[in-house]
Amino acid sequence: MKKVFKIFTVDNFEKEEIYLRKMAKKGWQFKKYQGLKYYFEKEKPQDIYYRIDYHGSDDGDKNEYLQLFRDSGWEPIFFLPILDGEWVYFKKNGDEPGSTEIFTDASSKIQLFRKLKKRWLRFAMFFVCAFIPLLVISVILRNPVLFFLLVVILGANIFLYGKMALNLTKKIQELQ
Repeated sequence: MKKVFKIFTVDNFEKEEIYLRKMAKKGWQFKKYQGLKYYFEKEKPQDIYYRIDYHGSDDGDKNEYLQLFRDSGWEPIFFLPILDGEWVYFKKNGDEPGSTEIFTDASSKIQLFRKLKKRWLRFAMFFVCAFIPLLVISVILRNPVLFFLLVVILGANIFLYGKMALNLTKKIQELQ
């Protein structure tokens, strides 16, 4: 088992798919993602396409959703619970017939990007609102070190979520 520390943000999951495919071509098959680490098992090098989709808890029956992908030749291999839903990792051998894409039209991809943007912005707003009382407490306690640390953490998160929202907006506009 090989562990690789790597971070991809929500707005760049396509780069994650490319990375997993490159690893498969080197003989490392993706098994799971946990604690900012990818876990791979050594096998023979293969041309495998990986695709990632987000299935929210309000997106309908999960079994029907997975069957739709199976019917198109995609095998679900890992589920990562996050934000009232989960990232679903699929794989398909490059030799198999059919499309190597899970989105057959621009509108379905736009729908995914809008869903991701809405959910992550909601989470970012919750995060910012949770930090405001901590900032007030640090001022009341007259603790400049704590205040500075909280401002840095809050600023980094605002930057990260702002970047994700802008990138997802750009992707939506390019598809329209």
